[in-house]
Amino acid sequence: MSVTTHRGYWWLPGLPDDVAAGQLVVDDDTGRCHLELVGSLDLRTAAVLENFGDEDAKAIEQERVHVVHGRVRGKPVTLLNCYAGAADGVVHGGRSFMDIVVQEALLGAHVEHEEPAFRYAIVEIENLTGWLGIDDVITRDRDEDGEKAVVGRADDLTAEVNGWRIVARRVPKPFQVGRSHARATVGGSIDGFLVLHPTEPRPLRDFHGVVLKIMDLLTLASGRPCGQIALTLIHRDDEVVRDRDGSRFVIDTRVESFGGRIHTARPEEASPRDWDFLFRRADLPFEQLVPAWIQLRRATADACNVFFGLRYARPTFTEARLLLVSTVAQALHAGLRGPEAVTYRTRLIELSQIPDAEAVHSVITDVETWSKDLLRARNSLAHTGNDDARSDIFELEWVTSSLLSLVFMAELGLPADVQRRAASTVLPLPWSRTRT
Repeated sequence: MSVTTHRGYWWLPGLPDDVAAGQLVVDDDTGRCHLELVGSLDLRTAAVLENFGDEDAKAIEQERVHVVHGRVRGKPVTLLNCYAGAADGVVHGGRSFMDIVVQEALLGAHVEHEEPAFRYAIVEIENLTGWLGIDDVITRDRDEDGEKAVVGRADDLTAEVNGWRIVARRVPKPFQVGRSHARATVGGSIDGFLVLHPTEPRPLRDFHGVVLKIMDLLTLASGRPCGQIALTLIHRDDEVVRDRDGSRFVIDTRVESFGGRIHTARPEEASPRDWDFLFRRADLPFEQLVPAWIQLRRATADACNVFFGLRYARPTFTEARLLLVSTVAQALHAGLRGPEAVTYRTRLIELSQIPDAEAVHSVITDVETWSKDLLRARNSLAHTGNDDARSDIFELEWVTSSLLSLVFMAELGLPADVQRRAASTVLPLPWSRTRT
């Protein structure tokens, strides 16, 4: 495990005279952070000053505060959602060291709790570039004289939704030549990222909400967890920089975010191939797809929280996955069709009627049998902990998840041929897949 340390001085808002030296330690792989202090900070007093409301007693008992400020090599740092870890001594004044667990670190600005401090943000997410596609960025030409490749910059893709402008960009980097003892290689790369513009400055939490929704969209499309790789926030106040000749100029104040995430991104791993995606950006215009997804994600929040939780942190036992996915089916139907009192089997059958019928048949050949088996297995698992399904519960969980993916695709407005392609090439059971 490799880490990056940021040594500096740290204090609590409202207690500016109580300063401790220490270092912020950031795990380079997971982004998780903690603060190691020489001395300590009075988190209990700060918790009272922060006015946690109904959580006052709990916050004081756990020595937990929303914000810690610091300065590292002249740069401001904000630590968010902090609570005391290891320490010696019993009271603040008698401690010679203290560790503070940090949920998120912002390097580049001092921010207060829930402050609307950021004008826009730049985010990289796993599999975004593959989902956006590069067919319109690269052109290749080959003849007897050799092969030529041209990498251009594609036009920005823009979507407007709920007071946000979401811009997708694909930026090519210059070709580079690599040499080894055996050969020389020539190659280039294309970086895909999103720029999130609210109509007015927003707090950090609002940006996280939009990022999570896009992560879920990419997770649905790719069939695998897609995590945040990097998040850069642009503060509402510009930074004034002095040049060598003494003149001053203004630049954006860039704030880098670090912290543990629901899924640790692995940006160097191979992306799904084009045909491994359930759908890609080319299957529906970006300006239509993204707003449709954000509205759908909001309407079906209960179902999506569990469905994508299964993708980001998949439980080991099939029984647990089956019980959870059966719950998703019920919650998804309620989100789409309302909470009216209908039987569980009726909800399942109505869900199966939402996607293209041919696509559904590729995944579930007999809806009646599937709905009966899922109902029986769900009830048995919920009441006894044992399944009573007549079919293999791994298959039952897999085909149910596949149907739910098709329902999401249909509600997004993806065409029938896209649903059929996904159903025939990506969603079938692993040992029964065929590629057309």
